[in-house]
Amino acid sequence: MESTNTQTKRRGRPSLNIEWPENDFTVKDVQTQLDSKSVKLSHVSIQLKINRAVEQGSVQRIGTVKQRMGRPTVVYRRTKAQS
Repeated sequence: MESTNTQTKRRGRPSLNIEWPENDFTVKDVQTQLDSKSVKLSHVSIQLKINRAVEQGSVQRIGTVKQRMGRPTVVYRRTKAQS
């Protein structure tokens, strides 16, 4: 018997590369940018991608903006190396 090596397909939704905005941004800004391109991605998925980008060094955390009510919003910026 001869064995054939076949590639199996990855299961689930294909990964999506996000183009980070040039200026300072929040998760909500990225979500509206993706919605305008008809790309559906949840708030949590965007936050996970931002956290990964912060670990890799392509995005840096600038600070937080306190809202009048609710939780503070974290603001991010692209690093110079990626520009």
